[in-house]
Amino acid sequence: MTILSGMSNEEQMKNNLSAFTNFKPLSEEEKKAIESAKEIMQGKPTIGCTSCRYCCDGCPMGIKIPDIFTLENAIRIYNEGWRAKNYYNTHIAVTSKASDCIACGQCKLLNKASVLMRLMVFRKHLMKYL
Repeated sequence: MTILSGMSNEEQMKNNLSAFTNFKPLSEEEKKAIESAKEIMQGKPTIGCTSCRYCCDGCPMGIKIPDIFTLENAIRIYNEGWRAKNYYNTHIAVTSKASDCIACGQCKLLNKASVLMRLMVFRKHLMKYL
């Protein structure tokens, strides 16, 4: 199991490490539950975004990229484009839209994942529901 933890100073590092002070390994039952969930999720073609928001820091358009990817994953997993469209229009698009992307590549520079390509794919996918 891998744990990703963003941190930018020593205090945050100490706080993250304190989570393991009384570390207890997963039980067999917990491991089986995780494995079962993993198998289900691997059957769905989702975007592997951790919502670290590093890609947002340099976006000149202020696009909420992780929020958009969360919606894209919801469309892919639950096939509820209407629900994603509603959330997008009422919570995300009020400040910045995926279509505002100017393809400057800043998100790609700040996050090694192919953020820009995924954002473009989402724009095309969401258009089906608009």
